[in-house]
Amino acid sequence: MNQIKERIELDVLIKQMSSYCSFSLGKKHLEEISPTFDRLIIKRNNERIKEALDLTYKYGSMPFNGFKDITLSLEYALKNKTLTSIECLNILDHFRGIKDIENYFKEYKEDYSSIDELVESLYYDNNLYKFLMSCFNEYGEIKDSASKELSLIRNKLKKLENELSSLIEKYKKDNASRLVDGIVSRRNDRVVVLAKNTDKNILGGFVYGESASGQAVYLEPPVFIEINNRKLSLKSQEEQEIERILIECTSRVKEVASFLQYNLSTVALLDSLFARSEWGKNNNCTTGELVDTKELYLHKARHPLIDPKAVVSNTYTIKEPYRVLLITGPNTGGKTVSLKIIGLMVLMTYCGMPISCDSAKIPFFDNVYLDIGDEQSVVSSLSTFSAHLSKLAHICNNATSESLILLDELGSGTDPKEGESLAIAVLNELRERKSMIVATTHYGRLKTYGKKHDDILVAMVQFDLENMMPTYKFIEGLTGQSNAFDIALRYGLNPKIINYAKFLKEQGKTKEDKLLEKLEKQLLVNQNIEIELKEKLEQINKDKEIIEKEKLYLENNKEKLIDEAKLEASLYLEERKEEADKIISELRSKSNDIKYHEALIIKKKLDDKEEINEVEEVSNKEFKVGDVVSIRATNQIGVITSISKKQVDIDVRGIRVKAKLSNIRHSDKKIAKKKTTFVNTHKITESTFECNLIGLRVEEALVELDKFLDNAKFSRLPMVRIIHGDGTGALRNAVHERLRNDNSVKEFRLGMPNEGGTGATVVNFR
Repeated sequence: MNQIKERIELDVLIKQMSSYCSFSLGKKHLEEISPTFDRLIIKRNNERIKEALDLTYKYGSMPFNGFKDITLSLEYALKNKTLTSIECLNILDHFRGIKDIENYFKEYKEDYSSIDELVESLYYDNNLYKFLMSCFNEYGEIKDSASKELSLIRNKLKKLENELSSLIEKYKKDNASRLVDGIVSRRNDRVVVLAKNTDKNILGGFVYGESASGQAVYLEPPVFIEINNRKLSLKSQEEQEIERILIECTSRVKEVASFLQYNLSTVALLDSLFARSEWGKNNNCTTGELVDTKELYLHKARHPLIDPKAVVSNTYTIKEPYRVLLITGPNTGGKTVSLKIIGLMVLMTYCGMPISCDSAKIPFFDNVYLDIGDEQSVVSSLSTFSAHLSKLAHICNNATSESLILLDELGSGTDPKEGESLAIAVLNELRERKSMIVATTHYGRLKTYGKKHDDILVAMVQFDLENMMPTYKFIEGLTGQSNAFDIALRYGLNPKIINYAKFLKEQGKTKEDKLLEKLEKQLLVNQNIEIELKEKLEQINKDKEIIEKEKLYLENNKEKLIDEAKLEASLYLEERKEEADKIISELRSKSNDIKYHEALIIKKKLDDKEEINEVEEVSNKEFKVGDVVSIRATNQIGVITSISKKQVDIDVRGIRVKAKLSNIRHSDKKIAKKKTTFVNTHKITESTFECNLIGLRVEEALVELDKFLDNAKFSRLPMVRIIHGDGTGALRNAVHERLRNDNSVKEFRLGMPNEGGTGATVVNFR
């Protein structure tokens, strides 16, 4: 199977996918994947990757942060070998990772039963998690809270350190002339001073070494001895207590070690699944539909290793009455790529991987047999042909009606006539076995053989003679020409030789060959017309779908759109009226020649269009927030949400409108409560102008952010601060993308050090 993975380049794809893994064991799991032919396993794998891919497309990949390979640690615990603090921290991180997975998946579990089965099987021990949390900090150091005894010992050590610090300062002050620069150091975990060699006997105490020059010694004064001894004693007690705590941690881990070992394999599988789905998302992949029929269908399949900008998609179909797909065309004409695409799509499905096509139907095969490529290195051509014969013998002896067989350049590597005869004989044998076969060839007799049998579908891969390159365009029903003469001419072979070769070829043609050639040319023209018509029909259907969606939107939102238009017109006319008032005032003040009554007539016409009745000046004291009012210009009913001196904000069926106090009046009509929306979230505090998004997933955070921005704009806040933290940067990037698309945002920037630094974003509104 490893040879098949290499020949069909499945190993390269697996390497690509493994780069998306977050967990070392997940990467190992993915790298060890091989196609299976067990129907139950294939179905299970396909259900899992289908759900993982759908989750990734909709909600992003499952998180696998913090997981480490704790296999050895669990084995040590089972053998009663005391774990280190770092090993215990890794187990704590393992529980954190399990909780992250559960939090990510809890909202979606009902729709994804196959993934839910895996997530539900993960073991989580809350008591052990809390115990480890009380014992270790984020760096794997033992906390004071790990035990009462440890807390007591460390409190004594702190007091002793303070006492020692005071003693050192006093000693340095009293003996400054006998010490070298007041240097205090440690030797054998004991505090010492650097004293002049000439004064060591005067000072007394124990010498722990000399300086490099020999002019000074590291001296433990008599006053330090007792406190150093007490400190070493407490340090020894601390180490013993830490060892006891680690032994207890090991004992507790041992009790659940078998469950955690199972966790490792399940998390590795999940990480592998979501690495495959992340790769699939980035390559616009889907999953194949497994069918019990003998139909193989790949719609717009693409080779996943070819640059997406250059790759050509093709549709391949093998179904009754066909059992054989014979792909023809010149050497280096792209036939092998089509063969590999078909093989890859099947084997990737059997591995539980997304496949690079728009849709697919994949039947169940009991095996996939493959003869692709030239295995020759420095051996003779006979050895290469022998290798092909060995493979063909194995295939012919083992293939069944449930097998898929992929044969590249069948019959090549020997005398063409013998090779053609051998290829026909092999195809006869495999057709009798009812196997599904995909074969490539450029042999003429094999093409003729294919056209004579109803169960063989002949196809071609186009070749661009102008640029001497394959187009990779797959066309059913036609046989591709070898184009040997044209290719030879391009490579500089004498035209005289080529013309004679063409003459010999024409001499050997039968009437049947000539008629067939003419028919194929006409079929190619018809095929191109059909493709062009299909493309135009697809575009028409797309345009029709867009129009239908727009029509449905207009029908569903007709009332709202009319309301918005009326309100917009009302506001526009009110602005024009103000402009007219200003113009009249200016005209009156600037020129005695202009007739004032003519300006009044213009203003009156504008008033008539606006249909606004002039009213007396209204005080804002007559209205309050929550009042139901009518806008005079449009008779729209709404609720006051805020009031200034001469203007109010009104919520009209979910639309925010500004109006002058003089243009509204009280209304007796009742407004349903759902028409008024109050934004209230624990993340927002008006006093601090802040929105804290830390701890939320991107999707949740954006919902909270939208609410916060609405509230801030509603309250006319000039500036706000959004706290998103640093982390991986995903949340910050999502926040910035949302702010870029908000027209009310004038500008935004990362915070200054006193504003939260890069963990916060400051927003200024227009």
